[in-house]
Amino acid sequence: MKNKYKIIVIGSGPGGSISSFRLAQAGHEVLLLEEGGSYKVSDRYDTQEMTEKYKNSGTTMTLGRPLINYAEGNCVGGGSEINSGLYHRIPEEILSKWENKNNLSFDREELYKSFKDIEDNLNISYMPDSLIPRASSIISEGCEKLGWACSEIPRWYSYDDDGNGTKQSMTETYIPKFINFGGTLKTHTKVFKIEKNKKSNIIHFFDQDKKIQKYFCDYLFVACGAINTPFLLQKSGFKSRFIGKGLKLHPSFKFTALFDEKVNFNKMGVPVHQVKEFSPEISIGCSISSKQYLANALNDTNNIEFLKEWENLATYYCMISPEGSGNVRSLKYFKSPFVTFNFTKKDITNLERGINNLGKLLFKSGAKTLFPSIQEPISFKSHEDIKKYNFKKLNKLNLMTIHLFSSVQMGGARSSFALNPEGHLWEDDSIHISDGSILSDSPSVNPQGTIMALADMNARKFLSRI
Repeated sequence: MKNKYKIIVIGSGPGGSISSFRLAQAGHEVLLLEEGGSYKVSDRYDTQEMTEKYKNSGTTMTLGRPLINYAEGNCVGGGSEINSGLYHRIPEEILSKWENKNNLSFDREELYKSFKDIEDNLNISYMPDSLIPRASSIISEGCEKLGWACSEIPRWYSYDDDGNGTKQSMTETYIPKFINFGGTLKTHTKVFKIEKNKKSNIIHFFDQDKKIQKYFCDYLFVACGAINTPFLLQKSGFKSRFIGKGLKLHPSFKFTALFDEKVNFNKMGVPVHQVKEFSPEISIGCSISSKQYLANALNDTNNIEFLKEWENLATYYCMISPEGSGNVRSLKYFKSPFVTFNFTKKDITNLERGINNLGKLLFKSGAKTLFPSIQEPISFKSHEDIKKYNFKKLNKLNLMTIHLFSSVQMGGARSSFALNPEGHLWEDDSIHISDGSILSDSPSVNPQGTIMALADMNARKFLSRI
């Protein structure tokens, strides 16, 4: 078995995939390692997909006030295989705040060059008008009645002449290109330690047969996600006290709405409209509304009998960009990362405001009953009912997120950050980070476009440096 490579990339999500592609394209020998398996791209959004493609089947949780369930991809292509494919560039006002906060200066020309290249490769496009589901257009109409800003969000989808769409995830785009340029992909490979000697980085991993093996490389790119990247670095003995600190995420609250008309159908996917009236602090939009997800949501409030009306049901979320933050730690005797997160008072206020505005919008859009993500038997028949409920009882709320970032941040000062502005560890310039860990703070929108652009830009800087 070949065990020495010029470059090894750990993790095949968006950041790892684009880094691997860029490095292999430049003619380097690159090995891409993935803990999970390889599956066909799909929009099934069912329990089988959850088991196959999500880490721990999506049951992981942050501790603190409040508890927040978080989901991570654990398959070839990572989060790009399980998310909705909605695409955003980071808003300029947020990018400027990052520069001030972390003592950075982003080269706009280089960054936007990366964004443009990604948009071309992922076929960023709008859904054909004939395919926009009623669950999506209904909130656009509600916003029009309220005078709120609402936008259709483009996605990484390719459509054929018959209007059939295929999500342009990493397994459809960058990973095949990486392999065509001579890259090697190895699945079912769980890396548990990084070691150093004078000549190489040594990667310790369990293979598919649970046997311990080693790989050696000159340069290492770690792209295991905002939870597992700092966890791996900590377990491996890297010294920066900023590894694992400053974790950010986008907590989301959901209503499942019952309408008098059909708004849902099999394989609907995720609708494409988002409410921007309250951005960047609060975002509102449509969520996954497959029958399995609806059943889970209705079961929380003892309303499972309404599942028989699933075609009249759809789920919607409000998401906040919080002031609060958390930490990822490796604790002795624990095999999994210990993750904490806490809200500030402003976060609680924004969450309550977001919930009330989401409820107001849904009733304005024609909903007759709302079933909240709350751990008690309850439903709301009017916006007045929502305003009477105390949403500051955080222990009652079922909050979740699929957006995690900022746990190994880039920054301009070694005394304050784990990574330098080019994305490698201050303490070791042979080790780069290429995932959401490097973000300075919440981007206020879906982070994957920004993660990919930064990973691409940093990979090009790395190639120039070596």
